[in-house]
Amino acid sequence: MLAVAEPGQHSQSAVGSRKSHCITTSVNKRIVSRRPSASRRTCSTLAAAAADLTPTRAATEAATAANAGGDLDSLLPRRKQYDVVALSNLCVDIMVPVEQLPPTDTASRHRLLQQLTAQPPPTSQWEVGGNTNFLIAASRLGLRTACIGHLGPDVFGQYMQDILQTEHVRTIEPVAVERLSAEQGQTLLCFVLVDPAGRHAFCSRYDFGPWPLLSFVRGLPDGVTHVLRNTAAVFINGFTFDELPVEAVIGAARTAQEAGAAVFFDPGPRSWTFSEGERKAALDAVLDVADVVCMTEEEAEAVTGGQQGAEAQARFILGRPGARTEWCVIKRGAEGAVLASRTATQLYSQQALQVDVRDTVGCGDSFAAALVLGFTRGHSIPAVMALANAVGAATAMGAGAGRNVADAMRVQSLLRLAVPGCTDGRHLDALDVLHSSLSSMDSE
Repeated sequence: MLAVAEPGQHSQSAVGSRKSHCITTSVNKRIVSRRPSASRRTCSTLAAAAADLTPTRAATEAATAANAGGDLDSLLPRRKQYDVVALSNLCVDIMVPVEQLPPTDTASRHRLLQQLTAQPPPTSQWEVGGNTNFLIAASRLGLRTACIGHLGPDVFGQYMQDILQTEHVRTIEPVAVERLSAEQGQTLLCFVLVDPAGRHAFCSRYDFGPWPLLSFVRGLPDGVTHVLRNTAAVFINGFTFDELPVEAVIGAARTAQEAGAAVFFDPGPRSWTFSEGERKAALDAVLDVADVVCMTEEEAEAVTGGQQGAEAQARFILGRPGARTEWCVIKRGAEGAVLASRTATQLYSQQALQVDVRDTVGCGDSFAAALVLGFTRGHSIPAVMALANAVGAATAMGAGAGRNVADAMRVQSLLRLAVPGCTDGRHLDALDVLHSSLSSMDSE
């Protein structure tokens, strides 16, 4: 199906995500930007995490240390090399203005993809997409980021590497190290078609298969295993299962989890593909290992098998037999978002901020980046929700995703504007969370 997005309206910010549909490749190259080890977190920063006590291990340890007046570093686990690693879904978005959106039948779209791939537009119309939206947003929030994925030794792969290095993504670890065919060795591309009314349609190999696109990935190379064992969190989205075999995805999640990492899962627009057969088994497998699940209300309806209402959907995820999920977040667009916690009976709600929405692409990825920051560092749930909402809103104010996602200055501005009308102090606390993260990065 050809995905179509309506142009932005003046409204409350949507925290839902519309990710790109994309295509594949490989590069046998690892990029590392070396920085000194992270500085110690202060007692005041981590003690604030105990205010609304999230159910994470970090929050419990922070509260204990603060109450005892002790050295937090002696109680908290050794800080990992990375704060979060994004798994796969690296692609280059290419914007293509069109007079009208193309037909939706498979044959027409396939011809269009061949034509666009043979003669791509100039680099001025390129932008990084897919999981890079999440990576860039996370880096701009002060998180130390890395990615595991597949880039080709072509101009598109080099473009992606250059952008991610500029955005301080520290490592790009190839998910495949063997020699690949010419077709396998292409960088994933997604053509974003835009008509004069501002509506979008996406065209890529994701639409045609065969899936998984990176079927040649069988095991995890040593470099991938090293990265996974040295991160505090792993982020997986629904497109990952279009690219990698299920056993590779779940194996990566478990490798990181066994080393103490939290697993985050956002099914995204691919949620409707997990309804039956092998895809349903893949969904069950990733939900079994996910510590945090984040999705829109529409996506949650597909994932939960038809559950209606944000609270019912979130409780369904937390109540799955054998589930380890601690947080389930349901994004409700202009109505904000809700979070259900395994250790709390109450439902946490966050109203949307009033902003001029230009484009909702990348909003959900940006929102997820703030969740990673808050969950892994044990901050209070209201502060985390306020921060995530502001990051998503800041992205919605820009046009497109990639380098156009939220930056820290815009997020701070939105939070400061919200402080006077906030009755419980969550927006001020969110500012503290952001400042603490940025200060930690600056001190390296």
